[in-house]
Amino acid sequence: MRENLKGAKQEMKDKVRPYQTYGYYFSIPIIIIAVFILPFLGINVRSIGTIIFVFIIFAHIGASKLELVSKRKYVAPILMYVADLIGLIMGILMISEISNGGTGDVALGLMGLIVFPLEIIAIIFFFITANDIKKAYPTMKQASKEAREEYLALKKNSQ
Repeated sequence: MRENLKGAKQEMKDKVRPYQTYGYYFSIPIIIIAVFILPFLGINVRSIGTIIFVFIIFAHIGASKLELVSKRKYVAPILMYVADLIGLIMGILMISEISNGGTGDVALGLMGLIVFPLEIIAIIFFFITANDIKKAYPTMKQASKEAREEYLALKKNSQ
């Protein structure tokens, strides 16, 4: 009975993965766009970047396990990793410039010229990959729901 339950749980994970990854690839760019807009509305978004970074890692891991999706699935997360790394380096340079008596405007300007376009390109690739996932797994929502119901029924019967 336990092996049946383990098999059903693994099958559920495999069938839920496309829908879950699609959700990540569709929602991450929307959240990034909101993060771009919220400061203009006076809303402070301090640690949201770290949360987005974690979800990008989850999306990357989930997409790497989808065989039917093209290799484009790796472009958006890698672009975001590069943008975050460049932003971190520029942030350190800005802090060191400020501590040496400067204003930090040069590093901030370079950050805006490099990181912002990378993030815009990544947003586009997130949407393209979400569309690829939707095309590769047209019945992902229904398959996910059925696998989850089957697993819960087996789990309920085993107790």
